[in-house]
Amino acid sequence: MTAQMASERFSIVRGLGRYSALERGMQFGQPYQPRPVVAALPGMDHDVLKAQLAPVLVTLDRDRAAHVARAERFLQIAAGGAALAGLALGWGLMGNLLLGLALASGAAFFALLLFFSKAREAPRAATRTAIVDALARHLMGFAVDPDPVVTRDGLMAVTLFHQIRKVTVDLYLTGQRDGRMVAISRIGLMFGAERNFKEKQADGLTFVMVEIALPETAQSHSVTTIMSEDASAIAKAAQKLTDVSQPIPTGDADFDARYTVFGDISRVTPALRHGFSGLERESRCAVNALTEVPAGEGLRPWVVILPGKLVVLTPLSMFDGAFEPPPYWEKLDPDVLIPAFASDLAILNRYINAALSLPLGDIT
Repeated sequence: MTAQMASERFSIVRGLGRYSALERGMQFGQPYQPRPVVAALPGMDHDVLKAQLAPVLVTLDRDRAAHVARAERFLQIAAGGAALAGLALGWGLMGNLLLGLALASGAAFFALLLFFSKAREAPRAATRTAIVDALARHLMGFAVDPDPVVTRDGLMAVTLFHQIRKVTVDLYLTGQRDGRMVAISRIGLMFGAERNFKEKQADGLTFVMVEIALPETAQSHSVTTIMSEDASAIAKAAQKLTDVSQPIPTGDADFDARYTVFGDISRVTPALRHGFSGLERESRCAVNALTEVPAGEGLRPWVVILPGKLVVLTPLSMFDGAFEPPPYWEKLDPDVLIPAFASDLAILNRYINAALSLPLGDIT
């Protein structure tokens, strides 16, 4: 058996990747388990995108293979170094061979887990960004912003959240639609103080956030918040801590049963209230925030009208598998990736269209 064959049969990277089965991060994704395709892509678009992506995938496959080789070497060195340190501590300093072997095994295992989580994210992020950007430009006229600025202070200005500890941006796309600048993102929020805080998977809240630029007028200094009545307890408590104003009924019994309005009630016109039905048709997040339900049956959206901007926040189920590439040691298959990523983009596009269907021209 050659060394190359042995290397192919045993790999730290492949072994940990297959059997660790850890969710990607604390709120987003499921490794190597993409969301099912729900929106079919026309054959002509598939062929065009396949031709456009061909050189991109060749480069990505080359870079991913090189990363696997580097990660493999690094993990072998890290595990070996940690094992020697544990052995030296237990046997050399304490004079106990069994203790040394136990410490060596534990140190090697800890080093592998520590460095593997860092090693696998870089190729995943690069793969995802390159493919989504190419598809979004062709299908939507949008582009991926690889380094978006979404700050805690900026989200606090929405007056829905209190004491945001951490903001995670899973994806951020920008573009123009109907003559307006539009951004759409998948964001995750965790709350609490900076100290004595331990992150746990599925903590916090996740949203699809659509931001639409509005013309600034003399009245645009005010803020109007429209919050759904089915919002989680943590969201309602955070809103009360952030905005001390009292809710104002619109006089529309059906709307007031589903939403609570704070701020400038004059903006919540009958046309705007009617437009919420379009937003609700895109709701897909179950009450537990961990599973998707059919469109139109999920938790309702929240809307905030800020100076120069309208923001629609639709609750998003965690670990939904959207935009999830295959393991980075596998070859990228355009016939699998293009339909999956295009389907995920089609869902985001529906959120954008729903937000733009609101009577934006009437908002001042």
